[in-house]
Amino acid sequence: MNKTSSSEIWLVVDSRQFGGIETHVVQLAHGLTQQQQVVKVLLISRYSSPSPICDKLKRLGIEFDYLGHNHSSALKQLVYLIREQSPLVVHAHGYRASIIAKLAKLITHNAQISTYHAGESPSGKMKIYDGLDRYSAFISDKSLVVSHAIANKIPTRSQYIKNFIDCHSVPFEHGQAIAFVGRFSTEKAPERFCRLAALFPLLQFDMYGSGPLEHAIIANAGSNVHCHGHQNDMSSIWPTISVLVICSDFEGLPMVALEAMARGIVVIASCVGELPSLIIDGENGWLAQDETALHQKLTQWQSLSESAQNAIRVNAANTIHQHYSQQVIIPKMLKLYQRISTQFDSQIAS
Repeated sequence: MNKTSSSEIWLVVDSRQFGGIETHVVQLAHGLTQQQQVVKVLLISRYSSPSPICDKLKRLGIEFDYLGHNHSSALKQLVYLIREQSPLVVHAHGYRASIIAKLAKLITHNAQISTYHAGESPSGKMKIYDGLDRYSAFISDKSLVVSHAIANKIPTRSQYIKNFIDCHSVPFEHGQAIAFVGRFSTEKAPERFCRLAALFPLLQFDMYGSGPLEHAIIANAGSNVHCHGHQNDMSSIWPTISVLVICSDFEGLPMVALEAMARGIVVIASCVGELPSLIIDGENGWLAQDETALHQKLTQWQSLSESAQNAIRVNAANTIHQHYSQQVIIPKMLKLYQRISTQFDSQIAS
């Protein structure tokens, strides 16, 4: 990296696969560059298989680099780069990146923000990292959350910011399948999707994702359920989907919901996270209080005329364009970055 001015915003993330956090980072980086803001994405570690985020950043012309081969070397390199280049703000996403960015802040005293994307309670080693990240939130100049439920798990003051997507290049199109898109893990409850499929044997149900429950799901899925594995690029898959089912026990504001609705794909979702603020039941999608309600909502959807279904699809797309687009959220993010940087400079001066 060459020496740069102090006007850059650095987005720091640890990425192996492409999920909700990576989608958010790509959308944020792209939105900032569209506003003529210089942005750089820093990946914590270089893994044996490059993360899919790299290709997406390359295609958008967004600069990225690796900090190291492990967490120790990543911290050392981040500290060096901050001292050498003085970015406007270092903005971390995900617990590993957040912990390293906060440690770097303690050493360099740079302006630093962390966004908390996941609010589920992890187990094992991840529980330790998650706790360290949440209980060190006071170190950051600002802690952002993508849902109010996540804010309740942060012991210091935080600010809610909506997830968002670029709507300019998103076509209004849908197919016939009913789909689950996400990690095959306990909090996502993919087994509910399989049980829902069993109640509609004449409909096609597709599952896109991987995770610890994958083998069990494949073994128990009915004949009308097709598991397609983890997808690094959904662009060719979205046009095949009519309804997206989100049956999770815990969510923030899932990016897949925004991506689906922007295309006119109807979302039937659990009443968790910020989904009740995104979806107006029966107007731009459907909300289900429990598993029985998932069946009822899908039955209601199937009973609607084509014109009534299309009205809901249009409402869904309009919701995203008007309230959850890059064009709406990015100007707010730029104001936030500038405010944090100005406050930081004032503290240094005093």
